[in-house]
Amino acid sequence: MTAAVDQSFGEIASWQTMLDRHRELFLDMVQGSRIGFVSREASGILPGKRLEGVQVAAAVPMLAWQLENGTMSARIEDFSGMASTRVDLLLVADEEAMATMLNELDGDTLTVIKRLIRRGRMMFFVFKNKAQLQDAGYEDFLDSLGLAFLGACR
Repeated sequence: MTAAVDQSFGEIASWQTMLDRHRELFLDMVQGSRIGFVSREASGILPGKRLEGVQVAAAVPMLAWQLENGTMSARIEDFSGMASTRVDLLLVADEEAMATMLNELDGDTLTVIKRLIRRGRMMFFVFKNKAQLQDAGYEDFLDSLGLAFLGACR
């Protein structure tokens, strides 16, 4: 699925503009680093539900950010479930969070995402261990979301 506009995520050009505005957060990331966003309702990934029990009946849209040629690029791809996803980090947003992010694309979207995670409106899944995330250059990005994965002592 590679559309310029998706009902859930709006126009990809708006996401790309936001990513370009925050370019410095992605400078240390390695080529191919990937972050995905899916709708909680569409994906069936709900709080308290065992992830191995999540079945996606049909592929749902996923907003994917991928580092290509030193630039984080936005696109819409298919999400068929946790086992087949090819992302390092996955954020699962409820309907309210999706609408809030779309409304804030011209503002400080990453601060909004941070707030949504803290309020439980967005779940956060990590598909790499701490050392892999550090080696892939995720520290600045995760710090911007208030998710300091290295802890206070380094």
